[in-house]
Amino acid sequence: MYLLRHFTAALVASASFASPLWAEDIALVLTNRVYANGQETSALRFNDAARGLRAAGFRVIGGDNLQSRVMAERVQEFRNELTAAEVERVVVLVSGRVVASEGNTWLLGRESGRVSDLTAPLQGVSLHALDGIVADYPGQALMAVAPSWRSRQAPGQGLRIGLGAFPPGQGVTLMSGFGSDVAKALDGVLNGTEPLADVAARMPHGVSLRGYLPRNTGFASSSPDPVDNSDAAYWSAVRDVNSADGYRAYLRRFPNGLFVGEARRLLQGLADEPRRQAEAEEQALQLSRLDKRGIQRDLTLLGYDTRGVDGVFGRGTRAAISTYQRSRGFEDTGYVTRAMMTRLSRDASAKRSEVEAEDRAFWQRTGITGLEEDLRRYLKRYPNGLFADDARAQLAAIERERDAADDERARLAWRLAQDADTVQAYRDFLRRYPDGPYSDQARARIQELRNPGVTAEKIAQDKAEERTVAGNPVARLLIEKGLEKTGHNPGQADGRFDNQTRKAIKSFQRSANIPPTGYVTQQTMAALTAASLR
Repeated sequence: MYLLRHFTAALVASASFASPLWAEDIALVLTNRVYANGQETSALRFNDAARGLRAAGFRVIGGDNLQSRVMAERVQEFRNELTAAEVERVVVLVSGRVVASEGNTWLLGRESGRVSDLTAPLQGVSLHALDGIVADYPGQALMAVAPSWRSRQAPGQGLRIGLGAFPPGQGVTLMSGFGSDVAKALDGVLNGTEPLADVAARMPHGVSLRGYLPRNTGFASSSPDPVDNSDAAYWSAVRDVNSADGYRAYLRRFPNGLFVGEARRLLQGLADEPRRQAEAEEQALQLSRLDKRGIQRDLTLLGYDTRGVDGVFGRGTRAAISTYQRSRGFEDTGYVTRAMMTRLSRDASAKRSEVEAEDRAFWQRTGITGLEEDLRRYLKRYPNGLFADDARAQLAAIERERDAADDERARLAWRLAQDADTVQAYRDFLRRYPDGPYSDQARARIQELRNPGVTAEKIAQDKAEERTVAGNPVARLLIEKGLEKTGHNPGQADGRFDNQTRKAIKSFQRSANIPPTGYVTQQTMAALTAASLR
């Protein structure tokens, strides 16, 4: 078995050296310029992009202005070709409307209109999924994204324009920027042999190159890095040990070795194991919603923001758990274990005792005085403190006493205003108590003093009488003409009584010593007719 394993490794190494003789360069190009609600003229054209890739030796799959369903078919074709071929270099180039949510990014299909984070998966192709495909070819894969969004309609809820926080996969080089700039920069990367780290440092303004950026090779290089003859034997020993230190040692010794991808995958698996164990332990604890709220309260008390105490472990709570774990020397998993709960409870209890001691000391300096200012200071600092209920009760009593005193002062001022019974006295009262218990009575009395004989009953009576005296547009037009002739401006003479007309009627009534109700009575009509004939 030992000889067979090493013979197989030797065959793999031999195939690695020989592969460039028949290896292919394959590219996927998806460029969408035409959409249901407009065009993206700055997006790349498929023919232009494909021409440059073919000139660099790539076989191109894809298309232009595709619906999401067709794009998915092209991606599947691309994946099938990669599986069937011996691949040297892989390129994915997308251009058009690109939108991102919290955890994914999509190139939208031509049929897309109004889109949200809920509908984007149905209207586009996931760039994260494309990245996952090319990540199987670490050191050989490049993604180029040229987003465009000239539409006046913004993306819907949960989305933002562009790549967002898009993390390229391990060993994937990511280029992004404006359409024509990306096309020029991509041509240089495909055909140049300069190390990608140096190329990235000299990218034109508006274009970025990140992710896998080796310092000793360019993307156009077709000769594989030499592999140490002891690679397979060393890997066999490391694999038998199956430890993180062993895999890291292999990566340090053979950075371009045959088993680099497998070493990284196994390292990630070992790194994830504590998290998986912690997740299983948290599930075994069977925490109720009340238990989770208690954990959130304890974390919040200790200064770790859970973004709410609701009994739901969302991202805020997971982040707070992780931060607490790091601060106390626990494995940073973001999941609750029994050991962590015990420590958290002890820490929170100590903190609670400390806070209560500070609470009592502050109450001795403030709330115990019984002064309103001190009570409010205490509540501002300890709204849920030990003495918060007592402080609120004392404040309520103070406010009741103040209200009673205010009511007594208002009653006294009202009696004084009634004794004087003048417009000025009632106005003075309203300045002091505009919303007091007697404010409506003061305003009514001012109206009576300013308009003698005008009462609610009188207004209602005159309003009813006006329907008989001036019940048609012709009569109203004649009244407006009469008001104009006597110098009382009724506004536009149109047979309709608006606010301006009512003011003019009141003005005339005052001049004729008639109670100014603003409604035309028989008395007002007779006086106006007589005045118009003078």
